[in-house]
Amino acid sequence: MHVEVFTTPTCEDCKNFKKFLNDHQIPYTEFSIADHPENAVLLRERTGKNLVPTIFIEGKVYFGFVFNRQEIEKTLLG
Repeated sequence: MHVEVFTTPTCEDCKNFKKFLNDHQIPYTEFSIADHPENAVLLRERTGKNLVPTIFIEGKVYFGFVFNRQEIEKTLLG
């Protein structure tokens, strides 16, 4: 399963999502928009938005972890 997440260091929802992934040993690619401003440009190009966390799982996009947790868990954990 290919997981990508756009984050900032002050985003609690981002931290919760990364903890969830780490707790379940799910590999992911993180794009920090704070450390790498070019990632903010990439995020806008891909979604038209500047929201974090923006989560991509196998091409599907989720804006936020808390609001999408049930669907994300079902997708990643079965």
